[in-house]
Amino acid sequence: MPVKNHNMPTPFHFPSTATSVPQLRTAAKDWANQNIDLSPAEAERLVMSLIRDKDPLKKCMAGILLGYLPAQRKALDPRLCDQWLDHTIGWAAVDAICYANFTADELLENFPTWEKLIKGLVKSENPNKRRAAMVLLTKPVTRSADRRLGRLAFHLIDQTKHEKDILLTKAISWLMRSLVKLHKKELETYIRQSKDTLPAIALRETANKLRTGRKSGKE
Repeated sequence: MPVKNHNMPTPFHFPSTATSVPQLRTAAKDWANQNIDLSPAEAERLVMSLIRDKDPLKKCMAGILLGYLPAQRKALDPRLCDQWLDHTIGWAAVDAICYANFTADELLENFPTWEKLIKGLVKSENPNKRRAAMVLLTKPVTRSADRRLGRLAFHLIDQTKHEKDILLTKAISWLMRSLVKLHKKELETYIRQSKDTLPAIALRETANKLRTGRKSGKE
């Protein structure tokens, strides 16, 4: 019986019959399990090739694969996110790359680099990158009460609270609601001090979340 050579990754073939995110997740998980010895360099090339593709599903698959390749992801330079975002347009593509793929521990272990990257993204002329800056933090702030993450989140909100584009106002609301779990006191203070300058949708949904645990305000 032939022995698998773990130095040679199984070629990645995009599942042409996949039409939904659950199907993509199944395919990505199966492939990642078969390629646990994939090198960070190989992972980087694969993710970049998918993100550069015009097919929205392939861009989404890039983000899904990142989630199933934790060892390789941790070895990648955070600044690659900036390059990936040059090829992503719209909330779905941005969120597939930035939401929940990079953990609180990963950000905190290399915080100076991540902080510089995220602060740079939020100042970009590209609104997709400004959204990405906030989405990168939405999951980590629900998993860690570290004040560095909280301070960075409030900095991002300050930088974008004047925005009118729903791509960004919804991201502000999402980030503010994410702060409720572990950064509630700081959030309540921030809202009192900044309520006159925050987007109405962010104020409304965050107030509902604080009161009922849901953004809709329904008990």
